[in-house]
Amino acid sequence: MKQPSVTVIIPIYREQPSPLEVLSLDQTLAVLGHYPIAFMAPEYLDATWYQEHCRGKAAVRIERFDWEGYEDYVNLMMDPEYYRRFQAYEYLFMCQLDAFAFRDELPYWCGLGYDFVGAVIYNETWKASTNWWRRLTGFETPAYYANSGFCLKKVDTFVSMTSRFRHYISFYRWVSQLRGVQGFYDDLFISQHFPRLSSRFRMPSKAVAQRFGADYMEYDPGRLPFHNGNNENLPFGVHGWIQRQLDFWRPCINRCAPGSLAWE
Repeated sequence: MKQPSVTVIIPIYREQPSPLEVLSLDQTLAVLGHYPIAFMAPEYLDATWYQEHCRGKAAVRIERFDWEGYEDYVNLMMDPEYYRRFQAYEYLFMCQLDAFAFRDELPYWCGLGYDFVGAVIYNETWKASTNWWRRLTGFETPAYYANSGFCLKKVDTFVSMTSRFRHYISFYRWVSQLRGVQGFYDDLFISQHFPRLSSRFRMPSKAVAQRFGADYMEYDPGRLPFHNGNNENLPFGVHGWIQRQLDFWRPCINRCAPGSLAWE
């Protein structure tokens, strides 16, 4: 299969990752190291450790941005200039250090042509009820929310959407602050608003996205569309495995990285 035009982006914000983040990074290098890989780093960060660790494993580069803290990160995710930096590629694949790719499925997912595919968030508490704001705007709760810590984005589409609707994005954030909403989550906003703002913006159905990725938060394990008994039934990758449901993901990670288990 022809290699797609895609770059792998790994955000970093510390001079050295934790042991479990190193495990995730090594898996990314092993599985996706033949794609162009860029570490997304703040301008001030010393990235020497990452460059040395990747030497001989994959060719990597450092892309620096004016970024310090979560709020700045979210601003970048809504900034067309961020995506213009990567317009040499058709797709941007975000694989944070708390994400784990079980195999290389990038050619398949790029070939489907979606504008945004993210790890499905499994969290029963996020079933928001319809309120006056949703009724006013017409933006109901979507079939699922997708996490952008493990996601695929079509670069030109995100340049267009973040440029075209920048005033709407700013207005939404302003109204959210007036309503006392704490924090702005770019991936939840994209999941809920971008498909409604543009009929041409394409996200997969939940059934399809479940095969791409998972962010397992709070959910009945018996209702998940996968199990941890073998890796063949798992999606392409997962996000948040270090912080959440570690006991569930432990055997899955073990099968990929035997003898490297920093938690044991």
